Amino acid sequence: MLLDVKERTRKVDATPTIQCRVTEEIFKQFSKLAEHYNCSNAELLRALIDDGLKRHKEVI
Repeated sequence: MLLDVKERTRKVDATPTIQCRVTEEIFKQFSKLAEHYNCSNAELLRALIDDGLKRHKEVI
């Protein structure tokens, strides 16, 4: 046999993600804010989502 091809495996516990497109200006401002708080863009977005959900707990 020339090739040892393995069957594709799937991630059972895949982590859900949230993505959106923004303008370059919004991205720059968001990155600047993340830098101000000494965290990554992902960490800042996670914290903002968590805070927003806590603030609107009665709505959900």
